[in-house]
Amino acid sequence: MNRSYKEMSKEISDKDKELLCLNKATILNRMIDDLPQASRSNIEILEWLPDDGKLPVEYSSYESSFGKVLIANTPKGVCYLGIGIDESGYVSTDFNKRFGYARPVESETPQQKEALDFLNGKRNGWLIFHLKGTPYQTEIWRRLIRIPYGKVISYATLAGDKKHSRAAGTANGRNPIFYLVPCHRVVCSDGKFDRYSWGKEVKKRLLAWEFANSKDL
Repeated sequence: MNRSYKEMSKEISDKDKELLCLNKATILNRMIDDLPQASRSNIEILEWLPDDGKLPVEYSSYESSFGKVLIANTPKGVCYLGIGIDESGYVSTDFNKRFGYARPVESETPQQKEALDFLNGKRNGWLIFHLKGTPYQTEIWRRLIRIPYGKVISYATLAGDKKHSRAAGTANGRNPIFYLVPCHRVVCSDGKFDRYSWGKEVKKRLLAWEFANSKDL
């Protein structure tokens, strides 16, 4: 990458820089109407089965190029990756809501370190996600990993039908994987931003960073 995410994070705090990176014309110019048939991300998403609630969950915190993250996994794959661990306790609260029933154990695992490598741009082999959600949510998350780097889509494109944009947006918001399942690449059809699980400012910085570092500027 030409510029690191941390460098872009500092720049985007300047409102003039934000306007240059994220004005409506830029967003609309980056918007695609059709998703590629396959993902280039080397990620596979496994559906959560009824008996998977019996599986143990392990978690640990790490420093990444995006800041401090919490990564968790079941024996089948990584089930959670959250950013923004701070005094608000959002990540721990969200994580406990999803997996508190399993009494997760704090422990570093190879699966977590593989996810950390992917997050830091070292993508060797395949990364397996084991995500807890409805069949519809899982389908939406699989569509998300097909969005190319440096591009955005609308909620209608994500849904495949404008009538189901709201349902797709709700499923998008339930995505438990920061960045690697790129729900930040979905915006309103008019190019405007809306809410983002990890914070609207984080979404702006992520897109500004991707736009600045992708080849088709």
